[in-house]
Amino acid sequence: MSRRRRSRRRGPRGRSVRVTTTRGSGSNRTTSYRTGGLSITGVGPTGRVARSPNLTIRATVRDYGGGLSRNGIRLYLDGSEKSRVHYDQASGSLTYYVGRALSPGTHEVRIDAESGSSDKQGSSSGSSSKRWTFTVVGR
Repeated sequence: MSRRRRSRRRGPRGRSVRVTTTRGSGSNRTTSYRTGGLSITGVGPTGRVARSPNLTIRATVRDYGGGLSRNGIRLYLDGSEKSRVHYDQASGSLTYYVGRALSPGTHEVRIDAESGSSDKQGSSSGSSSKRWTFTVVGR
């Protein structure tokens, strides 16, 4: 027996928790939970990278509430917002092809993501930000 139930509970740090599936009955009953909110992981490049005109900035941006779209994501390279960012909502893959060789030295990337979603139970929104640096070295 499988029963889908959607309820919102406030979890730690104010994040919402959604019950996604309840199976079985009595002592054999199991419940699956999914924590709502945004996550930014798998960022790159990091560390030292060779100077190259083929540099691609990448990250995985996931919205467990389901309301994130490309319009809710901002990517900044050395403080300048970039507009040619590609985001695949299904996989969470975010890429930005730099298209030129960056000067040797340390460069900073920042990704800001903000979502807003709604369902039959109400609406939820979230935001997340990730900042990291990498260093371009000459060949």
